[in-house]
Amino acid sequence: MDRLRGRVRVGRDQNMEPSIGIIDSQSVKWGNNRSLNGIDGNKKVKGIKRHMVVDKNGFLIAVMVTIANVHDGKAAYLLMWVLKELCSG
Repeated sequence: MDRLRGRVRVGRDQNMEPSIGIIDSQSVKWGNNRSLNGIDGNKKVKGIKRHMVVDKNGFLIAVMVTIANVHDGKAAYLLMWVLKELCSG
């Protein structure tokens, strides 16, 4: 996926590697399994959250799935830590 994103970016006269990322999350209803569900109190959704980082074109850089009651700030911190490890290695 990294290679495909890089090829498309070069085709658009952009650097192969993105220099900026946009992070967002989405709460999603998820099955009946109680151990994998949480409740997002702000959106009143019982299920999971998808935390994504995309570049300015909307191409996926990273994704992380948590139970819905994980705070966005904590998930963003963990996701940025993982991105740092991926980019430095």
